[in-house]
Order: sequence, then C-alpha cells, then structure tokens
Amino acid sequence: GRLDTQNIDLMILGGFCRNCLAKWYLAGAWRVGLHISYDEACERVYGMPYAEWKKNHQGMATDEQLRRLEESLPGHAKHAKVDPPAGPHEALSHPAALSAAEVAALAESARAQAKGEACPLHPTAALPISNVCCSPADELMAPPSELSGKDRLSVSSRLALAPSVEVPPPPGLAELRVAVLTVSDRAAAGVYADISGAEVQRCLREYAASSGASCWDLRIVSTAVVPDEAEQISKTLRAWADGGGVNVVLTTGGTGLAPRDVTPEATLAVLSRPLPGLSELLMRAALRHEPRAALSRSAAGARGRCLIVNLPGRPRAVVQNMGALMPLLAHAVLELCPTPAA
Repeated sequence: GRLDTQNIDLMILGGFCRNCLAKWYLAGAWRVGLHISYDEACERVYGMPYAEWKKNHQGMATDEQLRRLEESLPGHAKHAKVDPPAGPHEALSHPAALSAAEVAALAESARAQAKGEACPLHPTAALPISNVCCSPADELMAPPSELSGKDRLSVSSRLALAPSVEVPPPPGLAELRVAVLTVSDRAAAGVYADISGAEVQRCLREYAASSGASCWDLRIVSTAVVPDEAEQISKTLRAWADGGGVNVVLTTGGTGLAPRDVTPEATLAVLSRPLPGLSELLMRAALRHEPRAALSRSAAGARGRCLIVNLPGRPRAVVQNMGALMPLLAHAVLELCPTPAA
C-alpha cells in the first residue's frame, strides 16, 4: 500500500488503522502458535519497522482530518477493555448507538492512535466490534497450549506465518522413520509433562498430512525423555541411529548456556559427519522472531544413515525451527538412504 497514507485517514475510512491491524496479526499469530512480538507484527503490516515509518512518513493531523475523524466515530472499532469471549471463535456483539460519553472516549482514543500513541482504555464503552485494537499487546499473546480441539489450527497454517526455506520437491517418496528425544531434568523426573516433544510430533504429523503428503511416508518409531546427562543422551542417540529402524532423530531441549545444557556436546560425540549448515539455517529462522535465539546452541549431522538434529526446548522455538527444517527432511533422508533403482 501507499506509505504516505496516514493512519487517521484509515480510521476515517475503515474504522481501524495499521496499528489495529498489527494487533489482529499479533493475536492471530499467537493463536496459531507463532510467538512473534508486537514490533514484528507492526513491521509485517507497515513493511518496515514502525519507528522508521513514523519518522519518514507520518504527518501531523490537520483540523479537517480531526473533524472528519469525529464524524466517523460511530463506525469505528470500539476500544473498551472488556472480558474476552468464552472461546476464540465466539462471536462478538455489535454495539448499539453510542452515548455522548462513549463518543468522547473514542475520540480521545482515535486522536492518540492517529499520533502513534498508546490508546487509553475506557470502561464506559459498551461491547466492542473489536476488543483487540487497543488491548495491550501482552494480553493478546495467548499460548496455543491454552487452545483446544477446533480452536487449534493446523501446523500448515502456523508455518505459513513462520520463516521457511524454499526448496524444490524431493525426487521421490521418503520413508521417514523418526525418533524424538526430549532432554529435560524436570520432564524426566515427572515434574511437568513433555510439551516440547509432543510439539515436535504434532509438527511432523500435520506437515505429513499437508505439505509433505506427496513426499513423506512418516512413522514416529520411538520417543524418550532423558535428563540433562551427556552420557544418557549419547547412549540413546547411538542406540537409535545404530539400530537400523530410525533414519531421523530430533532432540528437543538442552541447547542453552546453562551448565547442564549439554545436548550439543552429547550429539557431536556421536556424529560421524557434522552438518553445520543445517544448524545455521535453524538459527537464522529463529532469529527472525527472537534475538535471544543467538544464545541457543545446536548440533546437526549424520551418524551412519541417520540424520540427527538438535531443536530448542521451548515449544514456540520448536515450531519456528521445524518450519525451516521439515521441507528439507525428505531430501536428507533420500540422500542418506537412497532407494535402489528398479
């Protein structure tokens, strides 16, 4: 769109502006499991960092724009802070006619938004057409684990938002025989459930049913949870890779800087051929969403005919990494385990 179109004009014409759209983008991204920040959502909408757009393209509102803004207020999304709907798909009520107090409250919000300032919340307004526009960004970040059943969208939808690599389709059908290893002291002790390992499996299954349907024959052969002990990690990796029934091992957890984060070292100890380019690709994918991903460490490579890849331990980071990794898995397996010519 035109960069010189002012947010106040969008408010006049449509009842919401780019900042409102960024809030909707943020809420939707978190709902489908992509944990971006509000700044990233704004950059997607504006096509550049918001501060850069504001510096180079935002102008002062004229008296005529302010007059038209007030005239258009009844058609605006209302910005009261209200209780959220019981479920993510519950319809929101449309408001009745606005009272004078509500119009004044909305005028104050709209003026603030036109200037790029935070919109105040007004308890006087009735139920909103949109209760997202002026909600604080952190209130829109609902983890996907809080959604259930029909409210959880497919991983293909999540990965449409996540960074991915453009790769050509593989030359044939890849038989993926996958094992998933979760490395966590507390998960191994039963302090909490293995959420990250479950996320890895969900990503695989949903990708196999969508984007990978034509090139994947997926079987998740084995799963395990071990504590952050290098010898146990290496022992499990060797057993899976050398057993002949697994050609892909994905680990999750133990890739940080804490003293007990030893998964990369335990993995490198068993690899016969490291694959640093794959680790770099996953890092680049994660850095688009989380600068602190630079503090994460991972290893990837082959042991015999088995590909082994370290993933982070946080579910949201797992999704980001899987978005870059899964388009390459079939290619890797077909190279490691070539199908004999007919």
